[in-house]
Formats: sequence, structure tokens, C-alpha cells
Amino acid sequence: MNPDHTAAIFVAELILLLFTGRLLGEGMNRISQPAIFGQLLAGVILGPSVFGAFLPDLRHTIFPGTPALKSMIDALSQIGILLLLLLAGMETNFSLLSRKRRAVISTSLFGIAVPFVCGVALAYHLPASLIPSPGTLLVTALFLGTALSISSVKIVAMVLMEVGAIRRDLGQLMLATAILDDTVAWVIIAVISGIAAYGTVSLSNVFISVGGTLLFLALSLTFGRRAVAHIIRWTNDNLTIEVPVITAIIVVMLVMALTTELIGVHTALGAFVAGMLVAQSPILTEHIEGELRGFILAFFSPIFFAVAGLGMDLRTLMDPSLLGVTLAIILVATVGKFLGALAGGRVGGLSGRESLALATGLNARGSTEVIIASIGLSIGVLSNQLYTMIVAMAVVTTLAMPPTLRWMLARVPIGEDEAKRLEKEAAEETEAVPKMERALVYLDNSPNAALAALLAGAFAAGQQVVTTVMQVAAAQGKDLTLQMPGHSTVMTAAGIVLEMDLATPQNSAATAPPRMSLDELVHAKSPDTPDAIEKELTKGYSIAFAGFDEPVSDTAQRFDPLVMSLIAAFDGPVAITLNGSRSNAKPGSALRILVPTGGTLPARLATELALALAKATKGALTVLHVFDPDEDTDVLRGRARRLGASVLVDARRLGKRSGVHVEVLTAVHSKAEIAIRRASADGRYDLVVLGSSLHLGDKKYLGRRSAALVRGLKVPILLIAQ
Repeated sequence: MNPDHTAAIFVAELILLLFTGRLLGEGMNRISQPAIFGQLLAGVILGPSVFGAFLPDLRHTIFPGTPALKSMIDALSQIGILLLLLLAGMETNFSLLSRKRRAVISTSLFGIAVPFVCGVALAYHLPASLIPSPGTLLVTALFLGTALSISSVKIVAMVLMEVGAIRRDLGQLMLATAILDDTVAWVIIAVISGIAAYGTVSLSNVFISVGGTLLFLALSLTFGRRAVAHIIRWTNDNLTIEVPVITAIIVVMLVMALTTELIGVHTALGAFVAGMLVAQSPILTEHIEGELRGFILAFFSPIFFAVAGLGMDLRTLMDPSLLGVTLAIILVATVGKFLGALAGGRVGGLSGRESLALATGLNARGSTEVIIASIGLSIGVLSNQLYTMIVAMAVVTTLAMPPTLRWMLARVPIGEDEAKRLEKEAAEETEAVPKMERALVYLDNSPNAALAALLAGAFAAGQQVVTTVMQVAAAQGKDLTLQMPGHSTVMTAAGIVLEMDLATPQNSAATAPPRMSLDELVHAKSPDTPDAIEKELTKGYSIAFAGFDEPVSDTAQRFDPLVMSLIAAFDGPVAITLNGSRSNAKPGSALRILVPTGGTLPARLATELALALAKATKGALTVLHVFDPDEDTDVLRGRARRLGASVLVDARRLGKRSGVHVEVLTAVHSKAEIAIRRASADGRYDLVVLGSSLHLGDKKYLGRRSAALVRGLKVPILLIAQ
């Protein structure tokens, strides 16, 4: 082959693999099957089984198998493996593992151990022609046992979504067990690869592999977690090039993959753990995650699985003796996994029907097995025939899982507690506050700033929201404290100091201590340029708190220039504090909050934020709805009253889901602002939270009624302006 044509042939291979893989993947999606099967099928069709059988000369021209081309396509495939494992790690949700922990651990343990032992035993009874060499028999057996014992979390999740069971208790249990399976799988593969790398088995080599793996995991899940979160935040905040966070994530993944390679275990573990750490970053937005996912699934996934399919030779299955071995592998994998998971479920305290459904759902293999088999093939411990059999097993077990699981789930009734949880989760999808990831606090040194700092601190601690504090240059030089449960952020003339607030014991605060450490949760900085706030907002915030001396004019509907600069540059909600000099709230004290609600989106958001503050401070919330008598006419037939009642019912449901008791208060008045002033005038409330839509002109401004209400209230106010 002419060396000048190498690049052209490589591009032609990519075009063929991408086009065929995506086309067949689309076809599989349309018949409710995983797209990866279409991508695998693309490789099979382009491989020796079909393309090579019918058009051998043309296939040899496109896939000549020269060392240069083979190394190029293999390198791309290996990067694909790492990126897919990064994605798998990002999808790992360890909070699931804490639910029914006993059942998850026992099911995963038995579900791996039984088929693993059966797979290893089967390997020692395979024909010698299927083993690459006598010296690799042990490692081959270990790889086969691993491939037969691991459920694919991606396939399990996809099938659960397809059958509508992803939110059910059993669905969550299957997903959590599959997550643990995947995690254990890459530790096992790392250790087995380390054994294979030494070329011999000895206790010292096994100790080195296991010890290196455990040390890597320990450092990654402690120091590594904080380092990755810092890298992502710093990249997002300081680099101006396009998609810098995606580049940072890929670099982190490659560094961790290289680290595991250098300590003698497989790069797969490093990529998977990198994904786990990236997923725990507190400011990884859905947009960034979506871009990375799209990049991987659009290019690397179809190429990897198509290349994996190229390694399959279906002619292997035409040989009656080899077909018998394939059926034996499928049988051992299916029965072993089913019996192991069934026993684990029973040991974990599940009922017989629940255990049967769980064992059925965990029998899906798919992408994980293909990746494991590809690794075994690449390091020379699996033959092409054995590789084909393992991939065939993965396909067959996954295809059989949806109909059998649907049949089993129909026989496991939904309990009362489960039904309530499903209803609650469905309702929470419509809420805004749980989706917030990052808050900005913009302050001077006024009493309003002190109130904003206190409320923002409670919100940040309660919601685990990463918070940045900015103090305007004119106010610097005076101390200001962002109070959090058990912590404080003190802003001084010498700079920003993060310290423990020993006067506020952690157990006296409204919430448990934050899961993240203080320096991960709160960051403070001083504006260095006049347009610093606009530059800061480009980093991506969900909400902004503003505390300034006179944020709203006493005579007009306009905002203070500094508040206006924040509102003009920010598309999200701005929480503005007023009447801070009247506040008696102290760090750790319970807030009594009043929130007027009228059914508008800003009022709904105000209710959510008020609930978050009440929960964070162990306070109480009263929801007020003012009925307008002019709207409750015979023509409207009580429609306005029914709407108001539904708003109050919704507020109580929100409170119940948040664990906050909500008191309902009603009033009848043609001017709602007068009724709100009267309700707040008796001194019962520490804070009034108001939601208001901003009007658009040459600048955003408060509506007439909202401005009049803000001026008329004599209690501390948190105005949520949108």
C-alpha cells in the first residue's frame, strides 16, 4: 500500500464505521433496543463475517490491516474506551448505595461471586484451541469469570427507563447494585491486568497490584475529589477559550489513566474513577455535561463499538462444537448471575418476588462486557473466538432482559410508601431550588448586607450550593461575615479569611454540617475592575443575593445603580434584602418567615426559597394568599377562589416534601399590598419573602404595586426579583 494513502484510508474507515454504526444504532433505537447493538452490528457487517465473506477484495482495500492503520484505529478505539468509562463514572450515583445498603451489597457480592467462580471453572474446561497460550490460562479464566459476572449499569439504566421502572424501589435497587458491580469490575480488571503485566503469578505481584489499586482509590476519593473540583471551578472561572471545562475533564481523565498505568494496573480504572470525581464537582452544569456526553456518544462510542464488532467472527458460531461452547457460556452467565443475585436479594432482606425481579434485571450485560472483552483481547489473554463468544453472550442476555423484567415487575406490587415517594419525586422535578448549583453574594457593609450574608449562608449550607462572595470596593476595609451553620466567612481590609465560628457549634445549626468542606463551599473575592460583577456572572450562577444600603429608591420604582448593574447582567433570580437594620436574626436562630403567594412563577420561587431558609434555620413558614373580592363574581363562578385554594394546597405540599410545617393564612382585600402589610405588622415574623416580576423598559424596574409594598413593609424583606 502506498504510504501516502494511509491517511486517506484511515479517514475512509472512520466514515464507514461512523455512518454504519449510527445508522444501525438508529434502527435499534426504533425497535427499543440499545443503540450500541447497532454499532456492534455495524462492525460485524464490516468485518470478516459479512463484508469479508462477500467482497473480500474490497474489504481488504478498505481494511488492509497494515501495522500503521491498525495502530491508528486501535489508538482511537482505546481513547474511546477511556472516554466511555469516564462517562460511566460520571453516571455513578453513590447516594443510591445508601438506600437499602444491605440488599445492594449482598446482591452485588453474591451476584458477582457465583458467576465469577462458575466462569473461572468453565475456562479450565474449554478446548485448548480457545486459550491464547497455556501460560495465560489463569488470567484468561479470571477475565472470563469477570465478563460473566458484571451487570452493565448503562444497559440496566436504559432498560429500566424503557420499561418505566427507573424510579421504582426495585429499579433504584437494580441501578445501585449495577453501579457497585461496575465499580468492583474495574478494580478486578485493574488487578487482573496487573497480574498479566508481570507475566507470572506470585503473592508479591498480587500484593503490588492490589496495594497500588487501594492506594490509588484512597487518594483519589479524598485529595483527588477536592483537587478535581478545584480544577473544574478554576477552569470555568478563569479561562476564556471555548469549552475549557471539557478540556480540563479530558486532561484529568488522561492523567488518572496514566497514573494507573504507571502503578501497574489498567488505564480503565483511572478513567472510571476520574468520571466519579468529575460527577461530584459541585458546579458541573447540565450544559457542560451534555456537551461532553454528546461529544463522546456522537464520535467515540460508535467507533469503539464498531471496532469491537470488527473483532467478531460469526463463523466461529457456525462450528457446532464452538456453538456449544458459546451456549455454555451464555447458560453459565445467565444461571450464575440469576442464582447469585437471587441469593443476595434474599440475604439482603428482600421478598421472594423482589429478589426474582432483581435477579432478572441484573442479567443485562452489554457495554461493560464488550469493554472488558476488548481489554482482554488487546492484552492477549482472550482469543478472537473467545472474544466473539463473550460479546455474543452480552448481546443475548441483554436482549432477553426487557421482556422478562417487564413480566416480573408486573407481579411486584407498588407499596404505599413507594407510591408516595414516586409522587414526591415527580413533583420535585418542577421545582427550581433543587437544581441550583451556584450562588453569588454581592454586598456593601450595610445592615442589608449583613442580613443578605446571613440568609445566603443559610441557603448555601442547606442546599450545598457553591457560593462566591463579592464586596464592593467602597465597602472594603470593614469586617463582614457570611454566616453558615458552624462556619463563618470574614471579609477584612487585609483580604478574605475563611475560619470556623466557634461561637456557633455545628450541632446547634439548622442543618447537619455540610458534606463539602468550607473552602469548597464558599469563595470570596474583591472586585478588581468596575465591570467585575459582569465578568463574574459569565462564570455561571443560579441565583444572586444582593445586600446594599438603599437597594430600592424611596420615591421611584428604580434600583440602586449597583443593584441595577447586577440585575441588568444576570438572567436569573436576584434576592435583594431590605430593612436589614430592623432584623434581629442571629446565626443559628430559627427564622419565622411570611411569604405571600399568588400563583405566579416569581411567587412560586419565593415560596421555594422561603422553605429552603426555614428548613436551614429550623424555622417556621406562613404562606399568605390574598383573595380579591372583585374577582370572585358570579360571572367567574368562584374560579379565583379555587385558584387561590390550589396555590395554598401546593405550598403545603412543598412544605411537606421539604419537612417544614407550613401554616396557611388568608385575607380578602382588593389591594393585596395592604393585606400583606397588615399581616406582617404584628411582629410575628422575622422575614417576609416576596416574589416579583420585573418590568422591562430602558432598564428593568419594579412594578407599581411591588414598589409600594416594599416601601410600606416595616419588617426585614427578601425580595426575589426576576
